[in-house]
Amino acid sequence: IPHAVCGGIAVTLHGATRSTKDIDVLVAREHVARILEIVRPLGYEFAALPMAFDRGTDRERHVQRVSKVEGEHHMILDLLIAEASFAGFLDDRIQVVLPEGPLSVVSRPTLVRMKRLAGRAQDIADLEKLEDDDGR
Repeated sequence: IPHAVCGGIAVTLHGATRSTKDIDVLVAREHVARILEIVRPLGYEFAALPMAFDRGTDRERHVQRVSKVEGEHHMILDLLIAEASFAGFLDDRIQVVLPEGPLSVVSRPTLVRMKRLAGRAQDIADLEKLEDDDGR
């Protein structure tokens, strides 16, 4: 399934370390049902209703959230849909080689575009780190 890690994990992989409370993965809408099947045995059983942000604008974004609970921990997987303002972003991904194997991640320029589109306080802080020459 074509995918690319984005969000806080991608920020860290691009050299601007920070903590995160969820896993964000960019995917095509046609793969969402299959992904939900794949993660269910891993404990991700609680799928929220699909979310849309800034609907009808050039900043429109769609997310399918699925989560799991282990003891006192609530873990979130957000599937960001590669359409609307994220259209074409899945085509701009790179492979990062980790000891466990390769990981598909959005490119730094695409990550910056995604952060600008979201525009929340954390995204602005991430942009400052990503655009700082010392953080590269």
